Amino acid sequence: MLVGADDMLLPTHEFLEACGRHYRDVGAALAVLDIDSDCYPVVCLRATRMKELTALAARAGFTARGFGA
Repeated sequence: MLVGADDMLLPTHEFLEACGRHYRDVGAALAVLDIDSDCYPVVCLRATRMKELTALAARAGFTARGFGA
């Protein structure tokens, strides 16, 4: 199970942090992209590619931050 019943009651940011911890346990990462918009895309990727995502976002002038660290 990805998250427990109690996790479903958390505020959004805390919920994403909980999901990020679960993803990390299986070698994945959950990240958010800040693209200077009213939306914040959330992506799931292999944990080993998080540095690459951060670098690519910076190259495009944006930021990427992982959850569950």
